Amino acid sequence: MIRPYLGRIGLCLLLVLASTGIQLTLPLGIRHLFDRMLIGGDTGAMHLVTAVLFGIFVLRSVFSYFGQLMIQLISDRIIVELRYQLFRHLHALDIQFHHQQRVGDLMSRLNTDVNAIRNLAASLSISVIVNSLQLVGAASVMLYMNWKLGLMVLTVAPMTTILSTLFRDAFRRYSLQMQDEMAKSSVIAQESLSGMEVIKGFARDAHEAERYRDRLMQFIVVVTGARKTEALFNALLSLISSSSTIAIFWFGGLQVIDGSLSAGTLVAFLLYSQSTTGSIASLAQNHSSFVQAVAASRRVFEILDTPPRVVDRPDASVLQPAPADLRFEGVRFSYRPGTPVVDGIDFAVAPGETVALVGPSGAGKSTLFKLLSRFYDPAEGAITINGRDIRDYTQASLREAVAVVPQDVYLFGCSVRENIRYGRLDATDTEIESAARAANAHEFILALPQGYETTVGERGVQLSGGQRQRISIARALLKNAPILLLDEATSSVDGASEGAIQEAIERLKHKRTTLIVAHRLATVRNADRILVIDRGRIKAQPSYAELIAGETLRAAELGLRVEDDRAEACEETADASK
Repeated sequence: MIRPYLGRIGLCLLLVLASTGIQLTLPLGIRHLFDRMLIGGDTGAMHLVTAVLFGIFVLRSVFSYFGQLMIQLISDRIIVELRYQLFRHLHALDIQFHHQQRVGDLMSRLNTDVNAIRNLAASLSISVIVNSLQLVGAASVMLYMNWKLGLMVLTVAPMTTILSTLFRDAFRRYSLQMQDEMAKSSVIAQESLSGMEVIKGFARDAHEAERYRDRLMQFIVVVTGARKTEALFNALLSLISSSSTIAIFWFGGLQVIDGSLSAGTLVAFLLYSQSTTGSIASLAQNHSSFVQAVAASRRVFEILDTPPRVVDRPDASVLQPAPADLRFEGVRFSYRPGTPVVDGIDFAVAPGETVALVGPSGAGKSTLFKLLSRFYDPAEGAITINGRDIRDYTQASLREAVAVVPQDVYLFGCSVRENIRYGRLDATDTEIESAARAANAHEFILALPQGYETTVGERGVQLSGGQRQRISIARALLKNAPILLLDEATSSVDGASEGAIQEAIERLKHKRTTLIVAHRLATVRNADRILVIDRGRIKAQPSYAELIAGETLRAAELGLRVEDDRAEACEETADASK
């Protein structure tokens, strides 16, 4: 990430080097003022030297400004790129990874942890460079001026190094704990804000606030230990630095008294010693900050180093949008070893055919949809489209060829128009409205406060379940994919909405290879075939008449709800008997 900016970083280093070099001239100027001008009484020369020193330090400020500005801007660009790569990689990871993670923790890594790395890239890097240059420069000048006093000042370095080593493990431990506790509090906040309706419905506002406060108190416990350790470290560091300055004043003062050292040189030495001990102390403090940044970077790169389980083959081809012949051939799959969810499924769906999958909850019906979309890969067997294994196609082209209308519709917190356009990003407004008409959604959309520009709220909370479902159907219509997956698309809507949705679904199914997961008899009425799925296997393939007549399995055993369809089912049974 740094490589593209090496030229600008080199310029920053030159500016910082020039600024640090100018900083090192101040004690020499002070020495000259003490030894030559104050004692000699040459006021004109003193004015001139003072003006020159002032001009030099104005130049230093200019160098420092541009150096600091450039490194900060470069750091911002690098961190934006890091945050983008992390976000993109999160989307590249498979569904199984996301099912095992908590959104609040991922958000903490994306924001808090990346910001900690930014401090490492900008503030810490500049501080380390400046302090290192000041330390080397001041130490060289002091050893040249008086090697005995110089060595006395430099004894601070090994003492500080020992102190940093003693505290290193404690800093690392507390840093990791602080990052983890902050992530846990973010998880609670995200879950509570996302589940506000449930919280309000159960009157658990106070409970959630206390739960969040308890987690923050755990964070405070960790922070308190970290702050105590940091305060003790800084106090001991200050004691070492102060002791060095006092030793210089005592030993140098004795040399000034016996005439072996000038007063100006002693003053310059004191200034250099302050610069040296300050640089050593800052480097030691930077070490603790560096440990915190490393803890944050581990959490970020832990994600970046996680490979996706579902990847494109090197020679994967693009699935062209065309009528799809779909086949499941001996497909087996399990989420956990030893617990098969799909256990040897074999069936085919011809182009334009509609097949309904019925069976009790947990039978593996929705898992077949996930396998078809390559959210997971089968453990055994294959799924083919037009005679080729879906693993031979790129994931992007495969998913472009599949339109899904789920039971739990997810809408983004933008306008109705943008939610429908998500089906095909280059769609025109006319095409969007045409899809909405076909989904029986146009009229209710026009009745909204701003029509198609109405913001639906997070997850579409400002719309009813039936309205959200029709927008989802419009989105699928706009996508115009050859394969259609309907996952209990009407199971959570009322009777009034169901009629409009069923009518829209019939339009959506036209000339498409369609799979339907159903828990209502009415949903499977117009299917060409019905497959009964139980414990990951196909148990029967009854007709609709056989299903409602109970000749194969009773509807209740299949998880089908018959209350709303009883009268209609009786009529169908009578017709079948005739």
